[in-house]
Amino acid sequence: MTIRSIDMQVLVQKVGEVSKLQQIEKTDQQVRQQAFLEQIAQQTEQVSTTVNQTPASEAALIREKQSDKKKKSPHKKNADHSESEEEEATNWANDPDRGSNLDIRA
Repeated sequence: MTIRSIDMQVLVQKVGEVSKLQQIEKTDQQVRQQAFLEQIAQQTEQVSTTVNQTPASEAALIREKQSDKKKKSPHKKNADHSESEEEEATNWANDPDRGSNLDIRA
């Protein structure tokens, strides 16, 4: 495809316009990116400085649930469980050979 002299004259004039448009697009992208980074920095700072507070009623509900769990849990199970743990601990301590040797099989 050949370029005629008339087309060349029109193209030379358009080159300046095209370069200006490309430069505007390039700077616009940089400005938008910088604004986005600033917005992220502001959000990060805001999140790191603010403290999430629970409503007063929510804290009371949590305390009530904890006290209900304590009331519902039977004390006998805990006592039996702790006694069995104590027995195991005393059995372990009474046997002098227990835990002193390590058997390795290949």
